[in-house]
Amino acid sequence: MNASEITSKNNPRLKRIKIVSRIFRVLIGILAMTWMLLSALFVLASIKYALGSGQPIPGTIQFHISFSPHQIYASPFNVPLPVFLIGAVQLSMGGFGLILLNRLFAFYERGDFFKAENIRCLKFLGLVIIGIWFTQTILELMALQNNIEGSGLVYGILIVFIGSIMDEGRKIQEEQDLTV
Repeated sequence: MNASEITSKNNPRLKRIKIVSRIFRVLIGILAMTWMLLSALFVLASIKYALGSGQPIPGTIQFHISFSPHQIYASPFNVPLPVFLIGAVQLSMGGFGLILLNRLFAFYERGDFFKAENIRCLKFLGLVIIGIWFTQTILELMALQNNIEGSGLVYGILIVFIGSIMDEGRKIQEEQDLTV
């Protein structure tokens, strides 16, 4: 099988990868839009609460903000500043992770699988997961909880490691392409 058969636009495997990548990009977009809508609803409910509407009406939707399982607040005005800042960093990293995932699937949709940009996205995604784990750990320690999980750290390191292996494989492939 030569290289032109693998990269052919008529390859059914490549078409499946492109379709699945497009589906994931749409799902990521829907997730991002839903997150923004729920955030806007929370801000509006918080402003209503802060303007003196007092107690929530029974039977209506109530919003709560939570940066960790042990820190739940009814209004952003009740969140201590250090928790708010660390939580904002954590949410920003989550948004950056969604952008990286969208970019990675965009590369896959174009048919670029083992390019340096993909590997860089994958490594950054692993670092984002490690950063989210780190901020979550800080928030749990601030809540005086000792139940710290290491799964986020392990997943992040594993993704960075897989990205490094893919990078070495890409370099070996480039060297083989240059040899006659």
